[in-house]
Amino acid sequence: MDHAIWFHETPNLNEWHLYVQHSPAASNGRGLSQGKIYSQQGKLIATIAQEGMIRIPD
Repeated sequence: MDHAIWFHETPNLNEWHLYVQHSPAASNGRGLSQGKIYSQQGKLIATIAQEGMIRIPD
């Protein structure tokens, strides 16, 4: 349904990055997912948020 990404630092794409994902809420066919991307040095590179919807066909 909706998603966004906020960059806090310029990523070095020649390095590995850690993506930590968390889903704080899911109910009534909707869910929220949040994530953070960290550099090898532990610096926060980006924050991500996404909302999704699931509809089960009749």
